[in-house]
Amino acid sequence: MHTRASSDGLAETGMRGPVMALGLVAAILVAGQALMAHLSPRWLQAGFTSVAEVLPVVALLGMPGLIALAATPLLSRVSGVRAALWLMLATGLAMRLVWWGVPIGIDDDYFRYLWDGAVLASGHNPYAIAPAAVMAGDTATSHLATLAARAGPILHGINFPELTTIYPGTAQIAFALAYVVAPLSNDGLRVVFLGADLATLALLVATLREMGRPVLLASLYWLNPLVVWSGFGTIHSEALLAPLLLGTLLCAWRGHDMLSAVLLALAVGVKLWPVLMVPMLARLAHASGRRLLAPAAAFAFVSALLLGPLALSALSGLRSGLVAYSDHWWTNNAPFSWISYGVYRLSDGDPLGQRLLRAAVAFAVATLALLVARKPPLDLRQLLLSATTLAATTFYLAPAQFPWYALWFLPLAAAVESRPLLLASASLATYYLLLPLANQGAGEVHNYGLAFLHALPVWAWLAWTARATREPIGASSSSHLTAS
Repeated sequence: MHTRASSDGLAETGMRGPVMALGLVAAILVAGQALMAHLSPRWLQAGFTSVAEVLPVVALLGMPGLIALAATPLLSRVSGVRAALWLMLATGLAMRLVWWGVPIGIDDDYFRYLWDGAVLASGHNPYAIAPAAVMAGDTATSHLATLAARAGPILHGINFPELTTIYPGTAQIAFALAYVVAPLSNDGLRVVFLGADLATLALLVATLREMGRPVLLASLYWLNPLVVWSGFGTIHSEALLAPLLLGTLLCAWRGHDMLSAVLLALAVGVKLWPVLMVPMLARLAHASGRRLLAPAAAFAFVSALLLGPLALSALSGLRSGLVAYSDHWWTNNAPFSWISYGVYRLSDGDPLGQRLLRAAVAFAVATLALLVARKPPLDLRQLLLSATTLAATTFYLAPAQFPWYALWFLPLAAAVESRPLLLASASLATYYLLLPLANQGAGEVHNYGLAFLHALPVWAWLAWTARATREPIGASSSSHLTAS
């Protein structure tokens, strides 16, 4: 007994160095978020007039992301130390809590969240009337007049107010819950998003344990500066997606197909693209000899409830945000910009050319969804790798590549420890170079050129890893995503 205690003591002593190093990294991450929160009120989207003015945003978001990624090898060495787990939890909470009460000027999507949540919580349909009609005082909006008076600058801050809302049902429920927690307050959204992030952390820990991997790897998501910035600094609804995706995959692997189907439908109710995971999950259930009819019916029913109002709004003749987004929105994707320009020249500017290009992108990701479903996964890690491939490819083919969209794949990349994809947490900070350029009327310099900065390092690392492992996607369901 004495010998074992001495051995444990030596083990703890040997881990002291890595724990101290991770403690330093944790301090840097919290300090970085605290400084960003302090400076955030001065960071106004329309106020950046030179690249030099936006460099603090890029540096404070990108550099801590690189430091955190460089510390990744230490995580496996201290996974058995309980103090390190508590340090991880406390650090992530501190990174988020520094944002409480901080106003946002660099982004404005949250205005729509606050308004939609107030409308739904008040018993009205957020898809029925565009905010511009409410601001104009149209007679059809009289039932919203009192709410509009209370909302004040929130209503007037909504971007593209002439369009009806683009957000599906799960997101709308979260916005309404935020209104109940703190009416028309950013911090109401932050409370809801904190709940989602805590659920993500718990599911990541459960997933890593199921795979026999160090649970401290959950910090690759929980302590990710881009994750915190996106969910709490600039408050984007992508924070709701991570626990639903992880829950879907973990439940599917454990054979809980009904629960997996409902969670996947809820994920589709945040963003539409997770519907691409249906073939992969159906293949898993079929290969395991499980029935598909009841889970398929549950998925269809819940999806219809969550997407039906949005679909009806898009078909009603109103100016739909969903239609506008799918038709012509694009940013921060340099390859798409150049291809789109080529199509524009070849089609003499006919809008049909651009619609066909977007249809081709949709066809490509749908084809990938079928390819990754060809063979059932042999273990949970392979299932996660296939999902990571699908989510990351959807992001990198999407016409719009906002930094917060990386939350589509970052929780999955953390689960499989894909350092090439996690590099996007740092490289996507270069997106903010667009703001001063756009304000100078030179946004094309970014979209056709500088936008390569965030993607090329990730693609190069993925290509190098794929070459090193010499295993194509079809051989092991995207094994090339894992760092060697």
